[in-house]
Amino acid sequence: MKYFRRATGMLGLMMAVQMALAAGQSAKGASPAGASFEWQTAPPETQGMSGPKLQALGESLAARRTKAFLVIRNDKIVYEWYAADHGPKKTHYTASMAKAIVGGVSLGIALTDGLISLDDKAAKYIPQWKDDPLKSRITVRQLGSHTSGIEDAEADNLPHDKLTGWKGDFWKRLPPPNDPFTVSRDKAPVLFEPGQKYAYSNPGIALLTYCVTAALKDSPHKDIRTLLRERVMRPIGAPDDEWSVGYGKTYEVDGLPLVGSWGGGNFTARTTARVGRLMLRGGDWDGRQLLSREAVRAITTDAGTPGTCGMGWWSNNEGRYPKLPKDAFWGSGAGHQICLVVPSLNLIMVRNGNVLGEGAGDAFHNPVNALLFEPLMDCIAGETGQESVRQGRP
Repeated sequence: MKYFRRATGMLGLMMAVQMALAAGQSAKGASPAGASFEWQTAPPETQGMSGPKLQALGESLAARRTKAFLVIRNDKIVYEWYAADHGPKKTHYTASMAKAIVGGVSLGIALTDGLISLDDKAAKYIPQWKDDPLKSRITVRQLGSHTSGIEDAEADNLPHDKLTGWKGDFWKRLPPPNDPFTVSRDKAPVLFEPGQKYAYSNPGIALLTYCVTAALKDSPHKDIRTLLRERVMRPIGAPDDEWSVGYGKTYEVDGLPLVGSWGGGNFTARTTARVGRLMLRGGDWDGRQLLSREAVRAITTDAGTPGTCGMGWWSNNEGRYPKLPKDAFWGSGAGHQICLVVPSLNLIMVRNGNVLGEGAGDAFHNPVNALLFEPLMDCIAGETGQESVRQGRP
């Protein structure tokens, strides 16, 4: 197979003004002044990784329908590979990885600006819920961590185009009032007491972003697509043509410009890695604090609810994957789209492609651990995940 490989409150207001000014100076597709960071390549051994093991891992993934595989340590690209029909400038769908990169990060900006709190009742932003006996008790934290009790828009492992009723409508991206946000708000039932247990919910993430968008009403950027572009993507040097979100759609619901965050994102591997770098550095981009460290911690670490979720991100806080350090977190989507960040190892990994192994639930996650996480940790020369020392992280 032919392939390309290169191995080698006030704070929020001030930040919003700063980002708006910077954005105004940048042309479409370009980075604003000051976002001059560029990835450099380095031999794996100079960054404490085994070149032969990385090569073996890359070949294993290439044989398993991988389109892009990128490994970065200490801000150096130590392995980069693309399938023949892909490349570093080509975007790839991310499926539910959007929950982290779109839903989680946009929430992080709103947290930074003091516009929303994880323990706010969702009904503060969704007035239709105020008198509902169950929905009125759901918090923003529960929406983001899949513990709200809102039923998922899935059934019997059917493909989305075979679903009927409100679940089918959720995926069809119809205009209001049959759009996914209104369907999630008004038709998706609550199956259990909010906060009682973990149960994955695409409508729950939709309503997380409904709350964030409502919180943006009096801010400079009214929708999360614009918010992400001006406050994160342009400042970190991500060209406009290397990412898109929300299936390219905006829904006007009760005066809110709503953009999907449960899926519908497309990113180049390097742009995904830039978002990972921002999260790894606690919201700092070479001296510019784009998100507060507290906000990054809130969205990427265990939310303190049942399960192992942050806000759209997955956490290894409980040591579910023993070879991964406990500070590891990642975004994950169907087809095994993965953005892994390990702060204690100063490590970022992005994988795009088709599914590594079939299954749902644990059967979906197990191939990621067996075929990606564990072999990647084995590439770190002379270190184990829990004994590693952070290198080069500010």
